[in-house]
Amino acid sequence: MRILLWIIALFALAVGLTLFAQLNTGYVLLFLPPWRIEISLNVFAMLTLATIALLYLLLRVVAELGGLPHKVKQYRERQQRDASIQLEREARLAFFEGRYQRAERLASEALNNSENNDAFAVNALLATRAAHQMRDFARRDQYLDKLQQRFGNQHLAAAMMAAELYLDERRYTDAGNALAAAKQISPKLTAALQLELRLRLREENPDAVLRLVEQLAKSEAVDAEQARRIRNQAYLLKLRQQPLSSHQLKDWWNKLPAHDKALPQLIEAVTDSYKQQGEPAMARSLLEETLRNEWSGTLAGRYGSLGLTGEALISQLQQAELWLKQHPEDHLLLLTLGRLCRASALWGKAQTYLEASIAVHPTAVAHAELAELLDSLDKNDAASRHYQASLALALPQASLI
Repeated sequence: MRILLWIIALFALAVGLTLFAQLNTGYVLLFLPPWRIEISLNVFAMLTLATIALLYLLLRVVAELGGLPHKVKQYRERQQRDASIQLEREARLAFFEGRYQRAERLASEALNNSENNDAFAVNALLATRAAHQMRDFARRDQYLDKLQQRFGNQHLAAAMMAAELYLDERRYTDAGNALAAAKQISPKLTAALQLELRLRLREENPDAVLRLVEQLAKSEAVDAEQARRIRNQAYLLKLRQQPLSSHQLKDWWNKLPAHDKALPQLIEAVTDSYKQQGEPAMARSLLEETLRNEWSGTLAGRYGSLGLTGEALISQLQQAELWLKQHPEDHLLLLTLGRLCRASALWGKAQTYLEASIAVHPTAVAHAELAELLDSLDKNDAASRHYQASLALALPQASLI
C-alpha cells in the first residue's frame, strides 16, 4: 500500500512539473562580456538543480575518501576487539573445564589485544588465576605486576585476587598488604573482611579474629554457630599464646559473653589453666557451675581429675553422686566417680564404678584405671586382662592419628 502511494505521488509531481513548465514562459539572461546568453527559465532551473546535485555528490566523494583512513582504523580496532572478546570467552570456558594451561594462553593473547581498562583487567585476572592453578607463581606474579602498572593500587578486583592467592601460597605479609589496598578502596566490603578473617586465623592472631568475627556476625556474613566456633578457636589460641595468672584468668572469663562460656572446649582449657596454676578449687567451681546450667559428659569426666584432697575431695564425691542420680548411664561420670573413690581410698566403690563405666561404654582409659586399681590390690590376673583390653581399644585409635 505504501509503495502504491509513493507511485501515485511521483506521478502527481511529474504532472505538476510538466504543467508548470508549459505555463512558464519566462527566460533568463546571462551577461558574460562580450557574450549575452538567453535561456529558458525551465532549462536554467534544471541546470541549477543538476549542478547542485553534482557538487553534492562530489563533496560526498571527497569526504568519503578523506575519512577512509579513519574508517580503516575503526575497522581494524573492531576486528581486534571482536577477536579479544572471542579469546576471552574461550579462555573462560577452558578455565571452567579445568584446562588451565589453555586458559592462561588464551587469556594472555586476549590481554595483548585489550585496549580498554575493563577488558585488560578481566583478561589479566583470568590469566593470573589460571597460572596460580598451575602453581606457576612466577607467571602469576608477572600478570599481577601488569595489573599494578596499569591500575596502581586502585583496582579492587586485582587487590582482592592478589590477597586471596598470596594467602593460598602462605605469603601472609603480601596478603595483608593486598588486603589493606582493598580496604582503602572499599572499607566495608564483606568479602574483604572474610578474607582477612582467614588471614588472621592463619597468622594465629586471636584479638584480630575476635574483632573480625564480631563485625561479620553483625552483618550476618557468618551464622551464629559458625561465629561461636570461630570465637572458641580464638579463645583457645589466646589462652595458649598468653598464659594468664589465676586472677587475670578469672577477670578475663567474667568479661566473656554468656553464650561463649558454654563452649566445652573453652571450659576444659580454662579448667586446665587453673590446675596448672595450683587453683583446683577454682577449676572445680567453674565445672560445677557449668554442669548445673548444661550437662556435658566430657566436662563430667574432667571433674574427676582436679587433684583435690581432704574435705574438698569428699564434697566433690558427694556432688558427683548427686549427678549420678540424674545421669545414671553416663560412662564418663562413672569413670569420674571411680577416680574420686580411688583418691578417697574407697577401693570397693572405685572398682564398682569403674566396672559400671566399662559396662555402659568400654574405653581404654576406664580399663587402664581399673587395671591400676586391681594391680594395687594385688589382683594381678584381673589387672592384666584390663591392661590388655585397654591396649586393644587404644591401638586402633592410635593408628588413626
